Amino acid sequence: MFIIIGVVLPCAAQSLTIHIPKHHFQVDEERSLILVQTDDLELYDNVPENTNLILSLNASYYYFETVSDDLKYTRSYQVTQSNQTFTLYFTQLPIISITTDNEIIDEEKVAAQFTYADTEQTLVSTVGIEFRGGFSQTFPKKTFDLEFWEDETGAENKDVQFGNMREDDDWILDALYNEPLRIRSHIAHKLWLDMHELYYQDDEPKAKSGADVAFVEIFINGQYNGIYNLSEQVDRKQLQLETFEGTLEGELYKAVGWGASTFTNLPSYDNAFREWGGHEIKYPRIDDYTNWEHLYNFTDFVINSDESDFENEIWDRFHYDNYLDYFIFLNVLRALDNTGKNIYIGKYKADEPYFYVPWDLDACFGVFWDGTYDAYTEDILKNGFHERVIELNVDSYADTVSQKWFAFRENQLNSEHLKEQIENIYYNFKEHKIYEREELVYPNYDFEDSDLNYILN
Repeated sequence: MFIIIGVVLPCAAQSLTIHIPKHHFQVDEERSLILVQTDDLELYDNVPENTNLILSLNASYYYFETVSDDLKYTRSYQVTQSNQTFTLYFTQLPIISITTDNEIIDEEKVAAQFTYADTEQTLVSTVGIEFRGGFSQTFPKKTFDLEFWEDETGAENKDVQFGNMREDDDWILDALYNEPLRIRSHIAHKLWLDMHELYYQDDEPKAKSGADVAFVEIFINGQYNGIYNLSEQVDRKQLQLETFEGTLEGELYKAVGWGASTFTNLPSYDNAFREWGGHEIKYPRIDDYTNWEHLYNFTDFVINSDESDFENEIWDRFHYDNYLDYFIFLNVLRALDNTGKNIYIGKYKADEPYFYVPWDLDACFGVFWDGTYDAYTEDILKNGFHERVIELNVDSYADTVSQKWFAFRENQLNSEHLKEQIENIYYNFKEHKIYEREELVYPNYDFEDSDLNYILN
């Protein structure tokens, strides 16, 4: 996206008008805030002396109150229009605007207009939008579930793509409200994708081992709503599971609670319901098939099989490398909320092993699910499945997991590598005034260096 420059040369001074393309800016009238999306600020590193700057937003003109010899992401500017003063920020992150006359609620999507703009792409579409999450819906900053529609009726969906993420109709806007620095789940999702590849990747090159994410800044009905994660969904398409065509092939379950999901009990199931033992069936779809037998039998095997059968058969039933990677990942993050709940368990196709997919990774790197500090680091996080493998030391498990751990420590889990990722995002957010904007709307955290030092320690 290029900013078009127009220059007028009066006798004593010159004026420079910066024209911002439609959708690459948003104006929050209530907070007197303007946000402009651009990668081209280097064009204004050396503005001629005594140049009057004018910002043109859709043929609406805003005048800089003071002369500036450059424009920076690391500064804010005061601009005026019709005796109203606005604070102007520039961002390199994509801007999303969502507008609707409908009340956004839980469990039923309502029609809204959606715009997205980054340096490479502008997208305008109708979407269906609803709140997402459980306890997080009590936060003032909401997480949203989006479905892209051909029109306001929602009768037909359409696939869209953002950057290098997948092309699909379902997307999530994660509010990050309970994350002190708004970066934990972003880093965690990226880390899992870096650590783990699906064992059937060669057969399904489009498959991903989890959801990819990207930072965006959001406006809802003209009001600045802060920094969000734009996230892919974990579903059949993301994992490229075999489709249901009359017989059960690919399976996908989301752990939404505790119980059978942590291999601590085995309640009876009823195929009239889509939830059992803390799990919810995500695939096959409800219109196709509901049968808990396979997952029940696997859970029963983990909990109740004799030692010999467990040692001989467990890695035929659950993929060993996935088990190892997730166990290490869980404990590197100390993700207290992800030992059973907030995990997907999937199966590529019939007669293949189950595997884990992480999800909802906000309670990690030293915080509880509510964002408060959890500085304890002396334990090992595990569920009933982990405990049995550890207790029996299946296939010299202790040696294998330690070998994997030290291999990861040379690369993805190298301390300096992790530190660099965390610091890069933190200082970018701080210096580019993203935290300043976030605090204007949500003063629940201070976003100070002490929070950064806490993660690093």
